[in-house]
Amino acid sequence: MPPVIAPLLIQTDKSFEELYHLHWEKVFAVCYQGTRDLELAEDLMHEIFQSLWERRRELRVEGPVANYLVRAAKLKLLAHHRDSANRRQIFDQVIPKKAGFEETTQRQVDYHLLSERLSELVTDLPHPCQDVFVMSRQEGMSNKAIAASLVLSEKTVEYHLTRALRFLGKHLAEYQH
Repeated sequence: MPPVIAPLLIQTDKSFEELYHLHWEKVFAVCYQGTRDLELAEDLMHEIFQSLWERRRELRVEGPVANYLVRAAKLKLLAHHRDSANRRQIFDQVIPKKAGFEETTQRQVDYHLLSERLSELVTDLPHPCQDVFVMSRQEGMSNKAIAASLVLSEKTVEYHLTRALRFLGKHLAEYQH
């Protein structure tokens, strides 16, 4: 003979209140055992009873109500742990990307500021140092090619380049990490 499936008789606030008072401790104990967190266990328990109230007209319970509520609490715990794991996984995936994005953006801003400052400082270099620096570092010319282009000795090109680099290093020290 198949088991009898009877409607859960919660027709009034009073019948629901009686059901709650009879079974809340058992439901709470299952939730607490699965979470070890009083507030979370209480929240889960209240969600179970709220769901019970909202579905009271169509809900059909097979067997003792206490068994149904314990099973509901265990399922609620499983759903909670699954959702927590999913949130943690999403968090772990998103945060490094976001941090990487923020770091990349900050690096771009820093690079832009440094480039602007470098351009300003290059214009402050004495004329022969400025020409040698631009030809060497920005145009990629060798010292020999710069010497031939400016009609200077290679030693003089090295001198101007060293002087320019010292000047820039001194004034860009604030950008070093």
